[in-house]
Amino acid sequence: MTEILEIAKDFADELAPFVICKTGTVKTLTAEQVSAIYHIAVDYWMRNEEASVDVKLPFEVSLGAKL
Repeated sequence: MTEILEIAKDFADELAPFVICKTGTVKTLTAEQVSAIYHIAVDYWMRNEEASVDVKLPFEVSLGAKL
């Protein structure tokens, strides 16, 4: 999984200028990039489709003052 994350990070870094400038691009993807994008999309979809999945947030959420 770490390899997919590294590939995804590198790919995001490559796309960042196009997102920031709001310009389009035509890009040929490597097999590794396609695989990473696929796994990220499936993981995102599965986490959002299954109602029983609880995700631990990296921070605490307060709904009011503690009594």
